[in-house]
Amino acid sequence: MSRLAVTAAGLLLVFAFGTWMAWSYVTDAAFVDARYARNLAEGHGLVYNVGDHNPVEGFTSLLWTLWQSLFSLFGADPVLVAQITGVAAGVATLVLLMRAVDGAAAVVAGCAYVLFLPTYFHLAGGLETGLVALVVLRMAVLGMRVVEERHVVDLEPPLLLVLAATLRPEALIAVLPGFVVWFRSRRFSGQARAGLTAAAVLGVGCIVWTVVQYGHLVPKPWSDAVGPLGFDGEWLWSTVVVLAPLLLLTVALLTWPELRRVGAFFCVTVLAAGLPLVVFGPPEADALHRYAFTVFPVLCLAAGVAVAAMAGVRFVQAGVGVVVVGWVAVAGVASPGLPAVANTGTDLARTHAAIGRGLADADVPAGARTVAVADPGVIPYYSGWNAVDYSGRNNGLIADGARPDSVVRTHDPAVIVVPSPGQNIPEKVHGLDVPIAVAGYSQLGPFQARSGSWQFVFVKPEFAQQVEVKVRAAVARGEQQYGDDYSVTINRWLNSLKD
Repeated sequence: MSRLAVTAAGLLLVFAFGTWMAWSYVTDAAFVDARYARNLAEGHGLVYNVGDHNPVEGFTSLLWTLWQSLFSLFGADPVLVAQITGVAAGVATLVLLMRAVDGAAAVVAGCAYVLFLPTYFHLAGGLETGLVALVVLRMAVLGMRVVEERHVVDLEPPLLLVLAATLRPEALIAVLPGFVVWFRSRRFSGQARAGLTAAAVLGVGCIVWTVVQYGHLVPKPWSDAVGPLGFDGEWLWSTVVVLAPLLLLTVALLTWPELRRVGAFFCVTVLAAGLPLVVFGPPEADALHRYAFTVFPVLCLAAGVAVAAMAGVRFVQAGVGVVVVGWVAVAGVASPGLPAVANTGTDLARTHAAIGRGLADADVPAGARTVAVADPGVIPYYSGWNAVDYSGRNNGLIADGARPDSVVRTHDPAVIVVPSPGQNIPEKVHGLDVPIAVAGYSQLGPFQARSGSWQFVFVKPEFAQQVEVKVRAAVARGEQQYGDDYSVTINRWLNSLKD
């Protein structure tokens, strides 16, 4: 067995261990996608609520949601499908990194990817992040091969372009450099024409369907999160620090005459992926540089190519490789967002999922089962209730400009759930005037999810007893299963792994 094969086997073992460490992490947003997917699989359409006559595209990725719904047709849990798919995309990314280049380049690229701890949270979190990164990397590999005048399958780039566009808006921009390089070189081949035709048909079909169904092109979570034109220096600086050696080596490719064209291509790809985030501001809750992860494997690949080019001076090559991989590994572990992310899965399961399950078990008539929430994922998913998302991302009326107060009053929910950073009822949440909205409701809780995060549950008096019994019992079971440590620290996460 070759050294490279042994290295690859070792990295797969590390990958398996990292996946196990991060498996408990699932974001609230993943449950939003799962709710859409389940409704579609059950024949209700791609909607947040059954019978929604003013739907909004509140899921983060069309293709990702459709993929989950496919398995939901056969009774599979869409959240579990999302996690497994994310991990599979991660394995495919590692394999692609190890096969795209040889020797030292493959080792450095693979090690940087595998030893970056946030990798596993991005893959296991239930969102499309890992698949987006795989698609961007694949297009970068194809672009590199075209620049080096090697063979590529001409059907692939156009289809990757459509795949990126249906996964996430900024992914389309990230793959454009690779597509342009390929198009200039291969657009007249028979396969290229077939691929371009198929891509055009699929692309136009998606655009028409989205506009007809939702009246807009960009998913609501993205349009809400992206800020006005500007310059987000803080996000740029914090991201550059984490990825510094990878970025430096990518730029360093420009200093080798034989690698200058490849280096220029990698640099343009990185700029295309990052520029929209810098100019418009990264989407909120960019935990562990999730949106920079789109191009992270490309940076790993470019850094590997640069290190391999140092073969003439072995000790320099080895030293640079160790520094690069070590920096990335330490930066991942030292990320200030890691404690919150690492404990998110436990916190959501203990409190949000428990509240949702309690509502599902409560003896409330079907016609009255409506809950108003600010966190639209876990609680609505587990409750199965009709939900009013007063953050507006999954409510067409609020998305069109209606005030959350009036929308909540119109729906007259049996339960209103209000998040708070403390044990006091907040005055406003996402534009909802809380004291007015919950007037006349009975209060349950607050139930603590973690330090600095509480959930108040307000119930109509006629349903208060049955809801209180079930919700308190479910929360008690959650606390019994996950403990009563609410601190946001790495130690709590590590202790949970020991258990």
